[in-house]
Amino acid sequence: MKKILLVVFAMFLLLPANSNAGNVTSRYDVTIGGYVKMDLGWQNQNQGPDFASAVRGSLPGNQNRYDEYHSTYWYAGETRLNMLIKGPDAWGAKTGAFIEGDFRGATVGANAGVFGLRHAYMNFNWKQSSLLIGHTWNEWGFIPSFYILGCADLNPMGRGRRNPQIRYTYKVDKSLSFYVGVFAEYNTVGGDNINTLSQNDNARSLLPHFMGEVTYKTDSYGKIGRFPLQFSLGGFYGKEKKTYRNSPTNTQWRDDDVNSWTVALKGYVPIIPDKKGNKTGSLGFTGAAFMGQNNGLYYTSGPARSYDSALNATDENYYSAAATTNYGGWGQLSYYFTDNVWINGIYGTFSNNFNPNTFRAVGANAIRTNQQMIANILWDINPAIRLGLEYTRIMTGYAAYGAGTAGTDAANNDNLDRSGKIDSVRMGIWYFF
Repeated sequence: MKKILLVVFAMFLLLPANSNAGNVTSRYDVTIGGYVKMDLGWQNQNQGPDFASAVRGSLPGNQNRYDEYHSTYWYAGETRLNMLIKGPDAWGAKTGAFIEGDFRGATVGANAGVFGLRHAYMNFNWKQSSLLIGHTWNEWGFIPSFYILGCADLNPMGRGRRNPQIRYTYKVDKSLSFYVGVFAEYNTVGGDNINTLSQNDNARSLLPHFMGEVTYKTDSYGKIGRFPLQFSLGGFYGKEKKTYRNSPTNTQWRDDDVNSWTVALKGYVPIIPDKKGNKTGSLGFTGAAFMGQNNGLYYTSGPARSYDSALNATDENYYSAAATTNYGGWGQLSYYFTDNVWINGIYGTFSNNFNPNTFRAVGANAIRTNQQMIANILWDINPAIRLGLEYTRIMTGYAAYGAGTAGTDAANNDNLDRSGKIDSVRMGIWYFF
């Protein structure tokens, strides 16, 4: 049965419709998994299901139509498919691979529902160490223990990003481990790997970025589900090459290297652990905090955007000191009424600390702050079906009063509010397989 499912999956996702290729089989142990997910939601602004910030609010005499009109959304693009492969040993290590994609190619337009890559990596696992090669999460600052319904929830708060990487992990003992690695400073399956060099645009460094993290983890104080007490400190460091024309003739290119870095602290605390695997009455806290500079390669748009080093008009040079520092984080409390019904309260915040040079470069529409408050209840009906109901409020602050998003009153679009607020209620249902 497993081989039949694999053949059907491969034919529909990997082969052309008119292919004359033969049967697809695997020499190794392959498990297919994933889930189907459907979202139904309402919001008091006119945005899609992947909102992560609020648009500007209206002011008397000038309305932002995206703020004035409510909207609903129906969405199944978060549906995922994955394959877990277990292969033969190599160099004394257990080997395997993981592939996963979802249908979030876009939420609107011709690419809506397009299947896209999330993960594609291989593992080599020894007794005390492991080597990962491929495309997956940068784990610094990221704990996969939060429970949210919206795929874009907490994105601005350093929730994580997937990049091509090579990562080596070593377990010092049962509780202490660390990893070091290198990774590409862009997402090869996203749109930010296309570099059109024009004035003030970034050019990617020829060198990868370096990352690392130290983790302390113990179940001596109990755990909730698969999450024991743990704390991690990590981050990354690299260079960005800033390119620009040599003023005033604009006949030659110049470049400056600026520092790109982020430091992140994360943790999980089982305040009231489960009882022999039963989570009834358990209470847990998880969260993360970060600070960084010139990390716009990870926060490329919307409220999560980092505003990078600005060109100094006096001496025509970029300086890391002129870059905006950004900081933020999130925290979540989870309480289990029963083993399969629980609630979560989440707060996240993100801020760009604009300096005068960068503020002049980014303009009034730059997002200065973004806050998210989320409350939800989840119910695992059985191992296959989960129901969720979530309320979200997002408050977004802009650098100054100014123009809103497309569709505002073009004649008076300099009189929109300096902030915006969105409220949303979302219901989700998953079917895991």
